[in-house]
Amino acid sequence: MTMPTHAPKPTVARLDSFLASIDVARKTEATYRYALQTFAEFLLATKRSLAPDPVDPKSPATSGRGPLVASVERLQEDSLVLFRNWMRHERQLSRRSEGTYLAAAIRYIEWLDTRHFMPGDITSSRMKLILRNARGRRRSGYQTQPIKEAVPLIIEHFDQHALPDPTTPRGRRQRLSLLRNRAIVHTLFATGLRAQELASLRRADCADDASGKILITGKGEKERIVALNPEARAAIRVYLRTRDSLRGPAGAAPNGVGSGDEPLFIRHDRDKVTPITTKTIWQIINQAARTLGLANNVSPHDFRRYIATTMLSEGMPLESVQAFLGHESIVTTRTVYAHTWTEVLDDQVQTYRPSPAQALRRAQRKK
Repeated sequence: MTMPTHAPKPTVARLDSFLASIDVARKTEATYRYALQTFAEFLLATKRSLAPDPVDPKSPATSGRGPLVASVERLQEDSLVLFRNWMRHERQLSRRSEGTYLAAAIRYIEWLDTRHFMPGDITSSRMKLILRNARGRRRSGYQTQPIKEAVPLIIEHFDQHALPDPTTPRGRRQRLSLLRNRAIVHTLFATGLRAQELASLRRADCADDASGKILITGKGEKERIVALNPEARAAIRVYLRTRDSLRGPAGAAPNGVGSGDEPLFIRHDRDKVTPITTKTIWQIINQAARTLGLANNVSPHDFRRYIATTMLSEGMPLESVQAFLGHESIVTTRTVYAHTWTEVLDDQVQTYRPSPAQALRRAQRKK
């Protein structure tokens, strides 16, 4: 069902109560809200309904009406399966978005069930069972991703690129963009940050490189400290000093230095201070890969995977890699990097496990 562009997005019943009852970060809550609005669109697109869909009287009115609320009476035992198919074939969403929206719908349905809001004799467990059966055996869990050995080539590309002449407005913008891109790839390599974490950084988070540490607010609003290497510190320092110098008084604080509340990395194609986005970071790295003629695309996440895999291969304990990456559970680290961890473990076993003869000599010495 196509909604008028001027109308509020439809919503599911008791959405605000559901969101208020779950303990998630603000970004996750926003994702859940959008996912369940999409779920409401799907429910309203179906023909099956045992009751009229109400208008939410508490929501801001548009043309005298609030958003349409998809009644729980529209839920059927196969709604999750149909929702997945609708996202895949009607909306043509990515598999990642499909999985995220489906997970939100499942949690919402479980919440309805525990509060006895489900219609008739439908249960969340039955709906999830039907979904699992429809999926069959195709879900095989996390597939090991090889690291991109071209990651260091991306860094070299920006390091060796000649700096544009800053005597013209265009040259200044290009110079700042190149220095920013150098700082970005060095920071990604040094810290293994997620693209979203990098895009969200403020100057105060790294104290303008006064400490060599960066305060990160990652998934679930959890904070951690990451250390920069000398190359990343130098790249950030040169970028910020050049940025403050070339932007002039109009864009700087009274002392000529940008405010600590400014984004660490900004766009240089406009006058006002605008933070970069995750899409910008992806474009920077992908464009460099294409310029170098690399066969495979390189993404920001490949920097994270490269540095974590390399450190594990060098013998860094799995628990330390978990802390470095900001994984809440070591199970996540073990799952994603199981192949490397197993190789390191095998190597350590071969190095430290005694042979029967060595064990015998030790026993004889102790006797």
